[in-house]
Amino acid sequence: MVHHVDKPPRDKEMPLWEHLAELGQRLKRVFVAFLIVFIIMWMPAPNVTDGNILSVFVSFFSTGEYNPLAYWIFMQTLNPMIEGLNKTGNIRIALIAGEVWNPLSAVMYASLYLALLVVFPYVVYEIWLYVQPALYPHEERAVKKYLWAALVLFYAGNLFGIYIVYPAIFRFIVGLSQVLKVEQIFSVSSVVSSWVQMAFWTGVIFETPIVIAILSEICLLDPWRVSEYRPLIYAAALIFIAVVTPDTTLVSTFLTFIPFAVLFELGIMWSKRIVRKCPDIRPPK
Repeated sequence: MVHHVDKPPRDKEMPLWEHLAELGQRLKRVFVAFLIVFIIMWMPAPNVTDGNILSVFVSFFSTGEYNPLAYWIFMQTLNPMIEGLNKTGNIRIALIAGEVWNPLSAVMYASLYLALLVVFPYVVYEIWLYVQPALYPHEERAVKKYLWAALVLFYAGNLFGIYIVYPAIFRFIVGLSQVLKVEQIFSVSSVVSSWVQMAFWTGVIFETPIVIAILSEICLLDPWRVSEYRPLIYAAALIFIAVVTPDTTLVSTFLTFIPFAVLFELGIMWSKRIVRKCPDIRPPK
């Protein structure tokens, strides 16, 4: 049974400017953390070939060839695929600048997104501390219960996009280029930006069961009624995924839709267990 009180027990009456001042302080701390990680992403990539911890540390500051850390991390996810395709003998893939500022844009995209991934838990923590006093006890329990699961799913979605969906798109485009007898030369900026888009949106889509669970915990979602609209939800999801994913081949759309559908169904199954405590939500007879 969910009991409501007039206002959250830890909510304090504060002038608007005090709320804004507190928010500003928290955003400042987030910005400083993000800036530090962003700067680190522009440092030379470490030399990890000899396995010596000291040489890895020193290589951050002394290197014969400047290779930004963010771009190095990006290429670690792409190089095995490119090398594998190039070994076939029939395919030669090359990354080019294309335009004057494209190399800078590529490193900027990679640095911004990787810095965001690093500081994201801290961002969530600061947001949580800011909104926590305004939550009712049942709302606070619902959010705390799934907060870490949400973080894990977001990172799992990023990994799924980077290591499953993106390589599939890349191989499809390369194969199509070979069929059409077109040289496989790609702008490095477009490759990095599409990589970032795919990673981010698959991370967001993986949050589906968390959204369902939290809405069920606070008795705002009826899983049986939602199930009745399953075809419409799936159609809307396909349209949404097709809009936000970077390719026009629909390969990424269907590869991303499959985990969405699985996670949606798992979320609905879990929701049916959660809403047993909700007096106004009952299964149809």
